[in-house]
Amino acid sequence: MSSQQGSGQFLNAADAGLGARVQWLIDREEIRDVLMSYCRGVDRRDYDLITSAYHPDAWDDHGNFEGGPEAVVAKVAKDPPGAVTTSSTHLIGNIRIELEGDVARVESYFVAYKALVLDGRTYTTARAGRYLDRFERRECGWRIARRKVADDWSRMDEVVAAPEAGQHQGARSKEDPSYTFLSA
Repeated sequence: MSSQQGSGQFLNAADAGLGARVQWLIDREEIRDVLMSYCRGVDRRDYDLITSAYHPDAWDDHGNFEGGPEAVVAKVAKDPPGAVTTSSTHLIGNIRIELEGDVARVESYFVAYKALVLDGRTYTTARAGRYLDRFERRECGWRIARRKVADDWSRMDEVVAAPEAGQHQGARSKEDPSYTFLSA
């Protein structure tokens, strides 16, 4: 069994003790959990969850804005000019994690969909790219220290017809059914 470690280095299971291999797995899972929490925070406009994904001195260069965790929250809180975002879904795909002690370089593919109303018309936007993150493990655990977003493609399509939604409509707030369901 081989496990990727560092910049293209491989950690041979025969050369590493069980404790080192278990810590490697724990670190990777904690990083993935931060990525998933960030996405949930954005989709639900849960600002505490978004902020918890970053170290307080982190820097995010999203391409269409940049700044610290407070800039990320401000961007998520504000709809595009003249539009109302009614729903948001972020999906994380391929995640490459290169661990080097208390630092990890992480590339995560994402696809983000948003439904928005602009000038009385409904649109779906889609954006695909990669989060290029430097994670650091500090006293509070693994968090994003630096992020750069690499855009691969995006599009915006007018919705000409939409199927009827189910009874459990998602919300971009803590009124989303997941908050009640997952806390029960």
